[in-house]
Amino acid sequence: MKFSHSLRGMLAIGAFLFGWEILPRLGWIDPLLLPPFSAVLKRTVELGLEGSLWGHMFSSLWRVALGFALSGALALPLGVFLGLFKRADPYVEPLVGLFRPLAPPAWIPLAILWFGIGDKPSVFIIFVGTFFSTLTGIIAATRRLDKDLLMVAFTLGANLKQAIWHVVLPGLMPAVFAHLRIGLGLAWMCVVASEMVAVKRGIGFMMMEARNLFRTEDILVGMVLVGLAGFLMDWLLRTLEGKVIRWRKGVSAHELLEARFSQ
Repeated sequence: MKFSHSLRGMLAIGAFLFGWEILPRLGWIDPLLLPPFSAVLKRTVELGLEGSLWGHMFSSLWRVALGFALSGALALPLGVFLGLFKRADPYVEPLVGLFRPLAPPAWIPLAILWFGIGDKPSVFIIFVGTFFSTLTGIIAATRRLDKDLLMVAFTLGANLKQAIWHVVLPGLMPAVFAHLRIGLGLAWMCVVASEMVAVKRGIGFMMMEARNLFRTEDILVGMVLVGLAGFLMDWLLRTLEGKVIRWRKGVSAHELLEARFSQ
């Protein structure tokens, strides 16, 4: 089953890359606007051998990692607290509702004014762009926990700290990882946007410079690298999720449906 699933994924990627390669070569798409995949791959190797590509990639990676880590470290405990103690709602919910709809690029002018040019504004934009989404998800997941589980814990003599540590947090883990994966995707969107104006090194900066010089291959190199980096970091999160919540193994709803209709 796993091999079949991976094979289907590889076939889909192969079909996409084949279309990307053949359509510009047939002239159906202007090669100046969308070069063939082989040209992008060749340019990736050239930039890698020059060494500049790795500096841009490392800068973006550590900004994403730092901003995302700060966001998760604050959103998780605060989300659990606000989810458990609804008395704080009147004070916090209006603020979250006010700031959450703001698109991360809207913070760029303020971030530059506050922190100047460099890494700090990018990390701040990543933090802001992921924090409110993750916080809202954790609050909602906490309020959807089965109250009967908490009642059983209290009946058996657990105090509040024990109930949170042994019941609330394990019960929240599936939702936590789901929202962390969403936040990770947002972090990569934020870093590209912030690096286009606020730094002198990074994948976003490289893409903006390539646009100014009309180097379409370099823009696509940046897009491919962001996609690959995001995919690998998401894979690491999913692997960690499998280790942390091994108890949550079983037959999912779609597997039941597949088994039922395949008979």
